[in-house]
Amino acid sequence: MEIDSKRERLKQLKKEIEATISDAWLFPIDPRVPKVQGFLGPGPIMFVGERPSTGKFGGPSDERLYNLLVELEIEDSHLTDVIKSRGKVGEPYPEEMSPHKEAFDKEIEIIQPCCIITFGQKVFDLLRFSLAGSGIKMYQVHHYAYARRGARAAAAFEKRFREVVGKCRQQRGEG
Repeated sequence: MEIDSKRERLKQLKKEIEATISDAWLFPIDPRVPKVQGFLGPGPIMFVGERPSTGKFGGPSDERLYNLLVELEIEDSHLTDVIKSRGKVGEPYPEEMSPHKEAFDKEIEIIQPCCIITFGQKVFDLLRFSLAGSGIKMYQVHHYAYARRGARAAAAFEKRFREVVGKCRQQRGEG
């Protein structure tokens, strides 16, 4: 599928999500790092979190993630969450889950990822189960907010992030 076609399909899906899911939030284009397309990224590497937080986007953790994507030349990656509406840590998932699952399934269909990198073990386990038999290779890193815990945590996050991106590239025959 052509990149422009994927982008158009993602734009349409974004509209559908915003129309059907209350308090929907999708990874945006950050004006400070405009190369990263967030949810509209059509690239073959897909980054998946659990759900958007109730916090404001644009903090140091978000900027670190986006800058890493640019530095590693994977700014076209698709960034998403399994649950599309905001929530606090430990808060129950929305009662009606089918719109979230349908949207995520459409993302997989559009992106056709060579690999998925999950932010956290919980998402890794969930997707390992729900995508079993799909042939999509998956890797797990800590959530990018983990890097806020200090220099050691930031270094550990970035090291693991680089490792799994390297594995995705090897899988695609890029190095």
